[in-house]
Amino acid sequence: MRGQTVKPFGRVLLNLLPQDERIVVVDGDLSRSSGTSAVRDRWPERFLNAGIAEQNAMGLAAGMALMGMRPIVHTFAAFASMRACEQIRTSIAYQNLNVTICVTKGGLSAARSGPTHHAIEDLAIMRAIPGMTVVAPRDFGELEALLRGLIRAPGPAYVRIPPESEAGGAGDAAVTPGRGVPLRQGTDVLIIVTGTMSDVALSAAETLAARGIQAGVLHLHTLKPLDRLLIEERAARARLVVTVEEHSIIGGLGSAVAELLAENSAAPLLRVGIDDQFCYGAGTHREMLDHYCVSSAELVRRIEGRLSVGCA
Repeated sequence: MRGQTVKPFGRVLLNLLPQDERIVVVDGDLSRSSGTSAVRDRWPERFLNAGIAEQNAMGLAAGMALMGMRPIVHTFAAFASMRACEQIRTSIAYQNLNVTICVTKGGLSAARSGPTHHAIEDLAIMRAIPGMTVVAPRDFGELEALLRGLIRAPGPAYVRIPPESEAGGAGDAAVTPGRGVPLRQGTDVLIIVTGTMSDVALSAAETLAARGIQAGVLHLHTLKPLDRLLIEERAARARLVVTVEEHSIIGGLGSAVAELLAENSAAPLLRVGIDDQFCYGAGTHREMLDHYCVSSAELVRRIEGRLSVGCA
C-alpha cells in the first residue's frame, strides 16, 4: 500500500474484506498506527475515518448495520469500552446489531502511555452487556480465524487486537469463537489463560514439570460465551485451577471462571491478574506485564504456594 509494509491488522483486514462485500471499516483515526490505511488505499469506498470521536463511530456503525452492512469499528480499547460504552450498549447491543468492535492497546499494551490508555477493565465492562461476544486472541493468526467466524454470526462482538509482536501464522480454520484451545496436558494444575498470557503460562508449566507438578494450559480466546464443557471437564481432574489474564482480576477471565466453578466444581481457584489498582508505571509491554500482572517465575511461586497449603 503506497510502498509501505502492511501491518498485521491491516493484513488481516485485507484477507477478510474479499470474503464479504458487506464488510466496512470505521476507523478512529488510527489508520497509520494500526495499519487500517491498507483498507483505505485498496477499497476507499469501504473505509470511513470517523476521527477521534469514538461515540460517533459507534453510532455510525449502528446505522450502517441497520442498512445491512457488517461494520468493523477500530479504536483504542480504553476509549471504546469507556468513552463509547453507552453507544455500544444502547445503539448496538440493545438492537443486537452485527457490529464487530476491534480494539488495540488492550490490557497494558499501551505500555508507556500510562493509566489513561491502559484498558484493564474493558473485558469486564463488555462481558456485562447482554448479547455481546467478548474475544481476546493470542496472536494475529487466531485473530483472523476468529473474525472469519464473528462476521458470519449474528450480533455484536468486542475483540482485543493482539500486540504487533504476536504475529502468529495464517488464520486457522479450527479456531472458532466460543471453543477453548488446549495448549498443554496436565492434571495437577489447570492454568486457564486468555489473550497474551499463553507464553507466560506455558513457560511456568515447563518449570513446574521439572519440579514434578504437571500443569495443563487451556487458552480461552472467547470469554463470552465460555466453553463451559471444556472448562468443567479439565477442572474436574485438577487439584488447582489458576486463571491468568492481562486484566483486572475483577470481572474478567478469573471472575467468569469463578462463576462457572462455583456452580459446578469443588476445585480450588487462584485468580492471577492485575490487582484492584491503576497501573502508574511506565516501560515496555513485557516490563509492565511482569510488574503489574505476573511473570512466569512469579506464577510458578504462587502455584507452588497454593499447592503446599492444602490443595492436595
